[in-house]
Amino acid sequence: MTAGLARLRLWSLCFLALSVSLGTALVSLGKLFLLLVVLAQIFTDVRQRNKPRDSQTVLAQAWPSSLWWGATALLWMGLSMAWSATPVHEAWPSLARHARWLVFPAAFYLMRAGTPAQPVLQSLVLGQLFVLVSSWLMVLGIPLPWAISVMSPDNAVVFSSSIEQPITCTLMMLVIWYFRDQWPLAQRRFWLWTAMALATANVLLVVTGRTGQMAMLLAWVFVLWGCLPSRYRWGVLLLPVLVALGVGLGSERMQQRWLKAKAEVLELQAGPLKIDNSMGFRIDAWQKSVHAFAEKPLLGHGVGAWPKAYVDQGGTIAKANDPHQQFLLWAVESGLVGLVLFMGFLVGLWRNAQNLPWHARWCLRSAVAIEVLTGLVNSTLLGVSIGEFFLLLWAGLLACHKQFPDDRSQGFLPPSQ
Repeated sequence: MTAGLARLRLWSLCFLALSVSLGTALVSLGKLFLLLVVLAQIFTDVRQRNKPRDSQTVLAQAWPSSLWWGATALLWMGLSMAWSATPVHEAWPSLARHARWLVFPAAFYLMRAGTPAQPVLQSLVLGQLFVLVSSWLMVLGIPLPWAISVMSPDNAVVFSSSIEQPITCTLMMLVIWYFRDQWPLAQRRFWLWTAMALATANVLLVVTGRTGQMAMLLAWVFVLWGCLPSRYRWGVLLLPVLVALGVGLGSERMQQRWLKAKAEVLELQAGPLKIDNSMGFRIDAWQKSVHAFAEKPLLGHGVGAWPKAYVDQGGTIAKANDPHQQFLLWAVESGLVGLVLFMGFLVGLWRNAQNLPWHARWCLRSAVAIEVLTGLVNSTLLGVSIGEFFLLLWAGLLACHKQFPDDRSQGFLPPSQ
């Protein structure tokens, strides 16, 4: 029974880790598989709890503070249904989007029960490498029957959108970099730099989602900060500006994307607010979210109530379901209490990383920084696939503390450097 359950733990985690790169249908199937295995593991742990030799079951062990912050934040969001301004049947789908967070403790629980984190992280990478190669094949004009994104093929987006794909590709690159000594490959250095170069070029020059480009530039700040001697590190902060200028001058597609953003901002400055473009909607939604938060600052309007609060403030986009800003969404729906709990979850992740080995520590902190950055312009944790990607990655990195030696280094540089 124990050996069979161990295999099921590994299969469920790796299947979901692959699925988060391959479309929403597989993600739903993967989460169902994960749920069944979690229930089986809980049943096993409860049965063993009364045996003296198994007094320290997984359920009895201490859990990282970030999991408690996240659980409390989700509980508070659920309680807000009691005062939600939207009907219950409309609030449930919104709560279900927030409940995606449960993937994080479920995956961590199974890995703490004995499933190694490394195969899970490798599955995340393999899934994204498949997406990356497929995207480049689309650039070459090769039709792909599995490319099901509704976006134009010119964007080379395979399964999701120009927001999700660049961000998950960036996270994949970070795992490849920080775990570079763990990959069992011949000519490891060549494949490492090839994958990182293809990922960077794909995000900056091909897909050109502006949120993903910001995430990629921040990822390279972390990478280079750890490589350079301390006296040169502050120069890395100029990297985003220099790369944006260099790539912008050489890439017509990137020029068009950022010129479009500039034109949209100029339109907003020149006259009445226009919301028929992405920048216009964001600014409009952010302004109305601030006003809605000011109406009920402590408890918020309740889970699922952002669309109604937006319309009540004069919003005209009837089908808008979030402000494309993670923190404002939490502020409007769960008030200051929920916002503090959500931010405590992110801060807890950063602090929990301190007890991890060097590579897991800075991979986790880099991923948290990217979530904060992208959360300022999108509700990334609520998105199908990208939300699960973040959560599985964080769970896998937190679980590394028992599987790799901890050098106790306080800085960016690994022990060998």
